[in-house]
Amino acid sequence: MSQQKKERPKIIDHRHCVICGKAIPPDEQVCSPDCREKLELGKEREKKSKRMMLIIYVIMIVALIILFVLRPAS
Repeated sequence: MSQQKKERPKIIDHRHCVICGKAIPPDEQVCSPDCREKLELGKEREKKSKRMMLIIYVIMIVALIILFVLRPAS
């Protein structure tokens, strides 16, 4: 029994849009101006959320330090 290799069609070099998943050329990141706008909005939103988390952490640390420094001595 001999096995024959089936020739598969070659897939052209591509990647997929990070927003909608459409096939695009390998040097592109998004497929359209709409997707580019969505990507930029997502990056801005992520940046704002990271900044808010940092602010919350700093406030919590400062509050804990104040609680330990100002607690009554026993």
